[in-house]
Amino acid sequence: MLTKLSNYIKSDLIEADPEEDKDTLQQLIAKNSGNSFSDEQLAAIRFPMQTHLRIIAGAGSGKTQTICAKAAYLVLEKSVDSKTILMCTFSRKAKLEMEARVNQYLGGYAKIKVQTFHGWFNAEYNELIRQAPELKRWGIEGTINEGLYLETVNQLIKKYRLYNFDKYEDRSILTRISYWRNLGYSDQEMTHFIAKYFDSKDLLPNQKLSVVFKQFMAELSAIKKEQHFINFDDMLFNLKLILENDVQAQQELQQKYRYIFIDEFQDINPLQKQIVALICPPDKNTKQKSASKLIIVGDDDQSIYYFRGAEPKYIKDFDQEYRQTSLTLMTNYRSEAPIVAAGNQLIKGNAHDRLEKTMTAYKTAGEHDCYSIGFPDDEEEAAWIGRKIQELASKTPTAAGQPDYTNTLILYPTRVQLRSLLKQLAKEKVPFVTQANDDLLGIFGIPLFKNLFEQLRTIDGAKTVEQKNNALKSIIQQYAFYHYVKFGTSEKFTAELFSKNKFKINDLVDFLIGEKKLNSAAQRLTKEFFKQIYLFYQQKQLNLVALAEALLATPKFKKDLSEEEAEWLNKELSAAADWQGLLANFEHASKQTQGMKQRLNDYDQQKLNAVYLLSIHASKGLGKKNIFIKGVYNDALPNHHTVKKADCDIQAAIEKADPPTTMEEQRRLMYVAITRAKENLYVTFPKAVNNKVTEPSPFIKEAGLPVKDYQKTK
Repeated sequence: MLTKLSNYIKSDLIEADPEEDKDTLQQLIAKNSGNSFSDEQLAAIRFPMQTHLRIIAGAGSGKTQTICAKAAYLVLEKSVDSKTILMCTFSRKAKLEMEARVNQYLGGYAKIKVQTFHGWFNAEYNELIRQAPELKRWGIEGTINEGLYLETVNQLIKKYRLYNFDKYEDRSILTRISYWRNLGYSDQEMTHFIAKYFDSKDLLPNQKLSVVFKQFMAELSAIKKEQHFINFDDMLFNLKLILENDVQAQQELQQKYRYIFIDEFQDINPLQKQIVALICPPDKNTKQKSASKLIIVGDDDQSIYYFRGAEPKYIKDFDQEYRQTSLTLMTNYRSEAPIVAAGNQLIKGNAHDRLEKTMTAYKTAGEHDCYSIGFPDDEEEAAWIGRKIQELASKTPTAAGQPDYTNTLILYPTRVQLRSLLKQLAKEKVPFVTQANDDLLGIFGIPLFKNLFEQLRTIDGAKTVEQKNNALKSIIQQYAFYHYVKFGTSEKFTAELFSKNKFKINDLVDFLIGEKKLNSAAQRLTKEFFKQIYLFYQQKQLNLVALAEALLATPKFKKDLSEEEAEWLNKELSAAADWQGLLANFEHASKQTQGMKQRLNDYDQQKLNAVYLLSIHASKGLGKKNIFIKGVYNDALPNHHTVKKADCDIQAAIEKADPPTTMEEQRRLMYVAITRAKENLYVTFPKAVNNKVTEPSPFIKEAGLPVKDYQKTK
């Protein structure tokens, strides 16, 4: 439900005497490069803290400088001991920026502790068990070792034969456990969810998955206790258990801080939220006052991490849990007026699911661009972006007289957008950097294909017949899964098949016909798939054109891949032609990924003049003069999995560890992308992809962006 912030703003605000804190404010302004604070920012800095404080800070509103100035103001003006102030944010980069800013304001007078959530909670946990070793009985005590945790989980998956569940719906067991843990669920609750939703899926022959999963989790806990190691999620859960079960530990931590600042509060997940509530309990409906005060900062319109458990409701409903005052920072100092207007217009589409507010632009409209533009196809789109970047970079040369590419950021909604972009940037000789992750691996990062390719590589490099046969078994089961045959059924069939001295391809086809009543076309493609796998197993020969046709015709590939992804996979496999070609492409992609890590490090240290390519999810907090948002069409943004929030059974999705992609969050994703731009904003879309007509994203119209004719820009 839409809530008006004006209902809450300044309800407890007491104006400070303008002369009383004059010297402190002058010191803060001097340390702020001589820049004054706005009335909005001063209201937050001076707020007297009779209540908790919620600061709704819109994009580009200077929130970091404001909350850092507020923390310094508490020390300098209110004589608060800096040791009783804690500032928390999410990323190491944000932590370092905040730490430098707040301690610059203090000018060496004192130091304020700034931590990430993991750093903060880990320090509190270690200090509590150091003081009271008996607290180790809550949870699992040990040293954080993510590598050993991963290795142990994989060993137990093998021991308990949980391969089928580990690949089910492309969500690994590690991913599910981490998701559930970060929502605050115990091992027992996870086991209950598996019994409720997965026992019926026949993922283990003749056994209930929930029973085996319970054994799996028990042994995982036993190994961690015996070898004294945990992962980050365990550490957070340990702290929660201690604070829930030990009154003395809870009271000690509740008395430790007078003020706790939490930045980007819209990104908090349930487990983090539960721990914060144990350290600083909600006081809205109690007579008891908290010993500490929360200062939370964020923007529900920029909540884009629902897949990690974060929800905008935590910042929206803060006033329902705490006696608080809400202030706003609604002046955007980053972007010019047309860009701010586009963001405001777009996000109105979430009126039913946001706090009502409007950003105001500090900068007027300059001689810059803010429009969308369509192209005949994605190749033309990428080529135009490359040429436009060269034009912009040449207008702002570096000190050495070279085009300056560092003012430009290209954002993309899905990894598919990188395919044409990387090729055209290289052609236009535009230097670039991007995150060295699965996005850069191309088709080898597509989960459905990635799993099959890994098994083919295992066969190729196998040193024993057993290794080859195990990989072949996995491929047979994977293909059966592509037709939605239950894992338990396919595993039983595979076991019987390999118990024979010999078997024929027709045995596999007959099995699938019996399970799924395949029509003649599907039978032909199934036979062709296994023919290719047989040739590869025997002679390492593989016709990738035939393989692609068989894969892309399966129900699973049709459902999970967008049309663009399917055509992309088909083109790449057809171009590679055979196994050696495919392997060469993989080696090239892997080498490019490794080399990119060093380039990105040089870019971060301002040693490399390049354009930055980034997924929209990874762009929050950034701002550049020139922003290109590529591939903004239906099925890309919003993506092809998108559903309306009202149409979802949210709780069931949570219990399955399969959070939905909602239209509301996709709109927030577009909002974040738009508001990265300082001067020039270009939203591009292809009118056709792989010779198939596409529709521009509805978000372009919602944002009120003018649409230019590409032909007239030539």
